[in-house]
Amino acid sequence: MKDASVRIAGLTGQGIEFATEVIVRACALKGLNVYTFRWFPTIVRGGFTYSEIRISDEKVNAPPDKINALALLDESGLKDADSLLSEDSIILVDEGLSILQHNWRVVRQPLKKASDEAKSRLNIVVAGFISGLLGLGYDAVSIVLEKISKRGLLESNLRGVEAGYKLFMESGLESFDLPSLSDLKSVVQGSDMVALGALSAGCKFFAGYPITPSTSIMEKLMKWLPEVGGLAVQVEDELSAVNMIIGASYAGARSMTATSGPGLSLMVEGIGFSAMAEIPIVVVDVQRVGPSTGIPTAYEQGDIDLATHPSHGDVPRIVLAPSTIEEYYNMTMLAFELADRYRCPVILLLDQVYVMNYFTLDKLEASKASSRKHASKIGGEGLQVFPSYAGSADGIPSPPLNGFLVVASSVEHDAKGLSMQDGQTHVDMSLRRLRKLRELEEDPVGWEVLGDADSSEAVVSVGSCRGAVEEALEKIRSSGRMIMHIPLKQLWPLPRRLEETLRNVEKIYVVEQNASGQLLNLISPKLPKTAELKSIRKFDGCPFRPGEIYRGLVSNGGG
Repeated sequence: MKDASVRIAGLTGQGIEFATEVIVRACALKGLNVYTFRWFPTIVRGGFTYSEIRISDEKVNAPPDKINALALLDESGLKDADSLLSEDSIILVDEGLSILQHNWRVVRQPLKKASDEAKSRLNIVVAGFISGLLGLGYDAVSIVLEKISKRGLLESNLRGVEAGYKLFMESGLESFDLPSLSDLKSVVQGSDMVALGALSAGCKFFAGYPITPSTSIMEKLMKWLPEVGGLAVQVEDELSAVNMIIGASYAGARSMTATSGPGLSLMVEGIGFSAMAEIPIVVVDVQRVGPSTGIPTAYEQGDIDLATHPSHGDVPRIVLAPSTIEEYYNMTMLAFELADRYRCPVILLLDQVYVMNYFTLDKLEASKASSRKHASKIGGEGLQVFPSYAGSADGIPSPPLNGFLVVASSVEHDAKGLSMQDGQTHVDMSLRRLRKLRELEEDPVGWEVLGDADSSEAVVSVGSCRGAVEEALEKIRSSGRMIMHIPLKQLWPLPRRLEETLRNVEKIYVVEQNASGQLLNLISPKLPKTAELKSIRKFDGCPFRPGEIYRGLVSNGGG
């Protein structure tokens, strides 16, 4: 595998995100695979920020262990970079920038002078220099700029990239040895995949309130839903959002909201209402650092407890945690299907690192989900109340029939939805509501066992940790140590296969990004009592690097 990694660092407001997008899209034109991660504060200008771009001729799903080039737009850009740099790393700085001398290859260039002469911006000149360093060429970057430059800025951007590319050509540096591949890639963010998945599932209504890092999902659906006859609205708060999608779903439209941890907390009562009234909804939760406001722009998997136990009482609910960027599309579609089938809330637990950053795809296999199923219209005089909550042996309620009145209530009710206060009705309805998810316990969605299924060691991971885990395990397996890997994608109801698959395993590593080991605590009752449990956790706001997983597996398990 041929692999290169670049970090662009400086202050917010210096255009680092735009420079990143330029490089990523130029790589996609060359057929290269890209993984990105951006660290940024909540302030608009002046805070330390960086963007990492990992480029490879093979698919990559994790940040790099080392950075080959670091471009500094400000002195602060060296922060948090020491451990990722080697003697061969290139540090690109302006000739007037004051930084301490290190053992790295510091390359001083007249970047600001070039940007002034080109009447362009510093970030664009840096993008031009990096395009030369990566071997992308001026033509690929100029094609990208023609597509994404704002009105009136194209000529300035082209001059800036040309100036930066010229500086590279005159620097004497050699380009990284990255090939040009024949197949072009698509550039996406996780928010694109979720929005497209919702559209493909037939979602017709979205209600949401802006909250980092989920806002981009709302913005894209506000743009795209009207094009397919749907409606997306920004409401006054998360309570309104969840209750509006419940109402829209009751009226017959597949409906969704998107939020983050603090917003999910506010939606708890509405989720319980959806579960009691058995009105299907999809709630997307893009996790961030908590509790409370936490670090709104940073990455953490701290909502596992809340998502799997989202309300008071016995709540039938489904919680899904996709582990690849492709699954953000497929499992969003699946969430609508499951919500309709089981008449309950489905929570889609996502990671900030996938939703907000850029990735490349070979091809998106778009599909279309079935629409919500209704029986044929029943004639007759007057409206009768349909026994929508009668259920069957599996506990799954019957879909409402056209021509009947369907009653929904947040209080305990009988088979017709009419309020009842007696204990036996509550017993019967509670058991039925819980019974309807049993088939998902036996046949979970997205179940995968990677590696050696007969191994005495296993890793269980959640969400976007999968990429770093697989890369670490590939290195470990090459030494002859076999470890199976279960990227767990159905967090509730917990699959029985977890217990069955791990029955004879002696050592289990649980990989997650939170401080308290929420995934470990969740699945522990399903793990064999004889197994040795090891927790590999990280909660500094950044995703796992493969080397961190590798060191955790080696230090805890030998080898």
